[in-house]
Amino acid sequence: MLTKKLLPLLTKFGTLILAGYIAWIGWQHLGPRKPEIGPVRNNLANKAAGEIAETLRQNREEVYDVVLLHFVNDPTDYFTDSLRREIEQRGIFDLRDRTFLEKLRNKLNLRHPTCDSSDAGAKIAELKNTQGALIGTVKSFESYPGGSQIEVVYELVSKDGTIAYAGQYAKESSDFFLKPEVMQKSVRSIAWFQRGLAWLVLVLLLPVFTISFIRTMARRRSNKSNAFVLTIYTIIDAILAWFLVGAALSGFLTIFFFIVAVIVALLYNIRIMTFAVKLEEV
Repeated sequence: MLTKKLLPLLTKFGTLILAGYIAWIGWQHLGPRKPEIGPVRNNLANKAAGEIAETLRQNREEVYDVVLLHFVNDPTDYFTDSLRREIEQRGIFDLRDRTFLEKLRNKLNLRHPTCDSSDAGAKIAELKNTQGALIGTVKSFESYPGGSQIEVVYELVSKDGTIAYAGQYAKESSDFFLKPEVMQKSVRSIAWFQRGLAWLVLVLLLPVFTISFIRTMARRRSNKSNAFVLTIYTIIDAILAWFLVGAALSGFLTIFFFIVAVIVALLYNIRIMTFAVKLEEV
């Protein structure tokens, strides 16, 4: 009897959950989307956020309890989030947490309201009962062939309306080669199984496409030549594995997978080399 009463309720509850899940999936695919930021701009924003945070540490006066307001002209949210992360990790301010609505906007990929005047910043600081507010504008943040640039103006405003500190940051960077930390973030944005599959295909096909070179070296019937070929191919595979883990061997798991990958590549190359030697002995 009890089961008969509960079954309709469970059915309705399950239907609501399913409808909510379908709505969420639909929002993720059809709802607003934040602009993507490439690895070059990513690196420049992180550097700018770190240097601005240090400047604020040295010029914060007596303002410690602060609310960080979303910077103007930051549609990706990346710079504002990077600055928040730097300030929180360094303990420069007692930074107020994001509000529930701000967190909801992040989840729904909605744009945040901004503050573009010191008077408005002071009013918000007073409303939130903090000593001050950190406001700013991203005047430019773009990349171009061979480099990138960023320009930010910002103010630390007290709740009484006075400006405790006003700063400006401008940086132009030439990025002809990606640094390891930038490459790491770029590579790790690709799913691990896709990276692993790409590495495996390259390792398997490299000796196949260069089998004539391997047979030429095997024809010399020299252990030194064979060892040279094995070394060269294994080094190439190791470099590919280095890219696979994001160009950074930090942490037990990345080092472990790197070593396993190199050992697998070495065993495969030995097998190919042995096969080539046997072909030349026929």
